[in-house]
Amino acid sequence: MKLSAAVPTPPKSKLPPVFGQAIEYESGAREVAHTHPRAQLLYATSGLIRVRTPAASWVVTPNCAMLVPPRVEHELEMVGKVGFRTLYVDPCPMCGNEGRLLPVNGLLREAILAMVREPARTREPGSLAEVLTHLIINLLTAAAPADEMPGRLPIPQHPRLQRICQELIDAPANSDSLDHWANRFGASSRTLARHFQRETGMPFAKWREQMRVSEAMCLLSTNTPIDKVAAYLGYADTNSFAVMFKRVLHMTPLKYQSMMCAAMLVA
Repeated sequence: MKLSAAVPTPPKSKLPPVFGQAIEYESGAREVAHTHPRAQLLYATSGLIRVRTPAASWVVTPNCAMLVPPRVEHELEMVGKVGFRTLYVDPCPMCGNEGRLLPVNGLLREAILAMVREPARTREPGSLAEVLTHLIINLLTAAAPADEMPGRLPIPQHPRLQRICQELIDAPANSDSLDHWANRFGASSRTLARHFQRETGMPFAKWREQMRVSEAMCLLSTNTPIDKVAAYLGYADTNSFAVMFKRVLHMTPLKYQSMMCAAMLVA
């Protein structure tokens, strides 16, 4: 896969409060771990963006955006051909300390697309860029966090738990129980369960399901056949996978796949 460094930005003192950038990425392209001195809004007009921070892994779809706070390390991987649109925002009082997903409605989408067409320079009073700046700040401030969306997968900080999680991410069909992992690492299952809940905010079984949903979102967006997705994730049949997927995402895998394909066409 292609690796690329983060795109440099002009000196902070010479930048307006909000400016944008547009890049077309091929599937599999990556941006190595990096930080920015100001907040970054990540949005994809097509394809998906996988974002990894020290605290979580995220899947950014065309119906949401991710707000990354200043100086938070993050790396990116593109799933499918990605129409990458990003805004750099300073100040960003709505950021918080960790990245978060925000729903993107039609107005915010058009504001993002318009802003990336504006040059990154000082804006004249009353200019389109200044109007867009105020609009975007207001929309981001008013947007309710979309953390209930299944695009966020928390990453534990304990090395032992991180190793378990990484092995499951590398082999999503793995169905080993917590007892198995406890025996393997010489700990009690109750201890692992307690630490897992404390560090991720969810039980082990829920985390594994969330991980599989994140993988499914990426695979379906690249038009992978649903039966192959189900098998890759360890489901005995397509129906079992579809029931789980609909319960979590409130739509069938086929509907999700169709929605992602439609997003590719209108991007």
